[in-house]
Amino acid sequence: MRTWFASLLAVMATVCSTIATRAEEPVKAVGPQGPFVVIVGVSEFADKAIQPRPTADVDAKALYDVFADKAFLDIPADRLRLLTSKADEKRQGLVATRENIMKAIHEAVTKTSKNDTIIIAFFGRGASAGDRTCIFTADSSFKDRAKEAIIGTDLETELKLAKNQKVALLMDVSFKGFDPGKESVVEPNLREVISGLFGEEEKGEKQMPIDKMLMLSTFPADEPLTKGENGLFLSVLLDGLKGAADKDGYEPDGIVTADELAKYVEKEVMDQTRIIGKTQKEKESIPFIIGQNTSHFPVVKNPKVTQVVEKRLAALADLEKNNKVTKELAAEGKALLSRMPKLKNQQELRKKFQELADGKLAAADFTDAAKDIKSKMVLDTDTATDFATKVLEAIDMVEGRYVKKAEVADLTVASIRGMYRYLEEPITEDIETELKNSKNWNRNNIKAILRDARLKLGKREDLDGNKDADLGITTMLTSLNDPYTIYYDSDTIKKAESQLRGQFSGVGIQIRRDLVKDALLVVSPIKDSPAYKAGIQAGDHIVGIKRESNPEGKPLKEDEPREYTTKGMKTEQALDIILGKPGVPITIVVEREGEKPKDYTIERGRIAVETVLGVKRDEKDGWTFMLDEKEKIAYIHLTQFAPNTAGELLRVLVNLEKSGMKGLILDLRFNPGGTLNGAVAVSDMFIKDGKVVTVRPRVGREDVLKDRGIAEYTDFPLVILVNGFSASASEIVAACLQDYERAVIVGTRSYGKGSVQQVEPFNATNGQIKMTTARYFPPSDRNIDKLSSGGKPEDEWGVKPNKGYEVTLTREEQRDLEVAMRDLEIIPKKGGTPKEKKEFVDKQKDKALDYIREQLKAVKK
Repeated sequence: MRTWFASLLAVMATVCSTIATRAEEPVKAVGPQGPFVVIVGVSEFADKAIQPRPTADVDAKALYDVFADKAFLDIPADRLRLLTSKADEKRQGLVATRENIMKAIHEAVTKTSKNDTIIIAFFGRGASAGDRTCIFTADSSFKDRAKEAIIGTDLETELKLAKNQKVALLMDVSFKGFDPGKESVVEPNLREVISGLFGEEEKGEKQMPIDKMLMLSTFPADEPLTKGENGLFLSVLLDGLKGAADKDGYEPDGIVTADELAKYVEKEVMDQTRIIGKTQKEKESIPFIIGQNTSHFPVVKNPKVTQVVEKRLAALADLEKNNKVTKELAAEGKALLSRMPKLKNQQELRKKFQELADGKLAAADFTDAAKDIKSKMVLDTDTATDFATKVLEAIDMVEGRYVKKAEVADLTVASIRGMYRYLEEPITEDIETELKNSKNWNRNNIKAILRDARLKLGKREDLDGNKDADLGITTMLTSLNDPYTIYYDSDTIKKAESQLRGQFSGVGIQIRRDLVKDALLVVSPIKDSPAYKAGIQAGDHIVGIKRESNPEGKPLKEDEPREYTTKGMKTEQALDIILGKPGVPITIVVEREGEKPKDYTIERGRIAVETVLGVKRDEKDGWTFMLDEKEKIAYIHLTQFAPNTAGELLRVLVNLEKSGMKGLILDLRFNPGGTLNGAVAVSDMFIKDGKVVTVRPRVGREDVLKDRGIAEYTDFPLVILVNGFSASASEIVAACLQDYERAVIVGTRSYGKGSVQQVEPFNATNGQIKMTTARYFPPSDRNIDKLSSGGKPEDEWGVKPNKGYEVTLTREEQRDLEVAMRDLEIIPKKGGTPKEKKEFVDKQKDKALDYIREQLKAVKK
């Protein structure tokens, strides 16, 4: 994935995807409140250095016409703003100057209140101004864009004011199409826009706010495609708004919600780019959406269905008026008829309300049917008590060992409020009263309130099994605002195994979706894995999967599929099928260029991920580690600190020593960390004696970890490469060796994760809890942890390069570095012609190489 996207992950939150429906009225403005829409389209720019974008004005006006139609959105004209290259009298549109745009956006924020909807759409061109994102306005000039364009920080300031509103930010902006002259312009990262909408990394915010969505027509590095006189994004967006996206449930319900719209746009744009794209890059163009799973608010009405819905609501009102149904049932029916529920039993109840409103079901018969369905929604007390027991056990673990003091009552309140929030269910008055009285709780109160809160939610498929406890524990941990304290449910553990232990169980291939082929592409087999031994090669396409048992080796049920096509299959779904218990076979159907599809039946095994990489692969797909054969300078890249990393590294060092190694570059860039013991062992290899790191927990004594004499590679120049993605265990090694002046640090400042996490099994749910239990300090006792400091550039955190050895990269250079390092891991296809790769100059590695050469020259002199 592109580097700019990786950098956004730090801003974004870990999101719980379990969300149920929430009954709401159709979109309608009430008095001074209600939706507010701002649409900006700029085709022509005052500065000729910015090329026209012909579709922008047309797209903006077409979108305006949909929102201005009362059939789609009942909104007063003064709450709908259009800003284009020229004033539009017909639509009361203004010229899209910077002043007019910012005024309209400010009005949208200040003239809406809690739960109101704000929709902001941009069509046009943009660029970056230094590290900031900018969107060109009609009066912008390229040279003075930092002052005359809409800057990301402008949007950030306004979006932060819309904390309680529902916001959909739609952007079809081309970040190309301008003459920069001699100026170097980097790829924008939209960081300010993201943080304004979703929260800031520095505050440690982990929980993504509900009802905030950003929809980009494509990645900033790609050019948006056109379809006829419109942009492809707008063309698909209009179809979705006009009813094509109204698909949740068993039938359209008359409301197009944000998540429905996002799902429709994502799929349709991907499908259509394969058809209209002229180049491989265009065919792989995809929209980028944040907040899709947490945004269920209405956007427009679907007029094709609205009349039917309104007729049924009127019929239900008459039944209530004539005392055929109770006031409570009428209110429930209104909610269900207005919005499609996601739960199966609620959908069944909705069908009965439809039959009642249509006159196909008598009131008395309806009452009996409703009671029968509702009886299936009642949860038994034992299940609710079991939920309470599991969540309380997790709360006790946190209270006893978390790095900061956490009260049991506060964690309980956070768990309950978080659950209801994610499920979009209102908290009942009695539960709310109990939560406000949490200071007076004893342990019996706590277990009882957890049980009662679960009982109120009833029996529902999205909370079946351990899903209720999974959600309760997740929301409890989220309240700590600690991005490193995480709960893994049993399904997630399978996917996280390679990161947690450096190994997993499967066939041993790296895969991704090939959007053009609409199949799964084998990026590379993993060395010595079952797939590697079976002959699977990089570039193969998996077009089908066959199985005779489930991933655990148990016989399939009658309704479970035995064969799959990978057409339209997401990578995550494929992993769920392919990963499994060692020894259990799976068959993948592989299509290789120039050959017919072939079945490969492969027995799953334990896969050890390679974590010690070198300069390039040798003839046996292993690694060569000598970067400069003449000067005997070696290069080793550690991708993570898995349990087997230190042992692998030691074996490599032994062989390099025999080969006459005189200098070493240890590359820890993009290394997210791993085990504490692994970091200590690696540090141990390069110092003679002394303290490696001090671990200070909240509970218990501090632990000073010292050199244990594993090895002593101390008589040659050593450079450690780090960057902003080097974290945790990487920083322990870099800081230790820098403190002892054993190594020179080259690159850019590291991530700043100075905390220690322990992963503990949570047997009650077959899950795991990764919890921050301590902070660590290098030999000099300096602060590494960014979150515990101000996090500003001038504050002390992370590991900084030695003076004179900071080598910053442009965003393009950073992206090229990441691509080059990723491509290096690929095991090349046998017998094929190697693909030409873009020449890449690694400035940071070259700086390290120059330093070691200088040191070796000094030794010779």
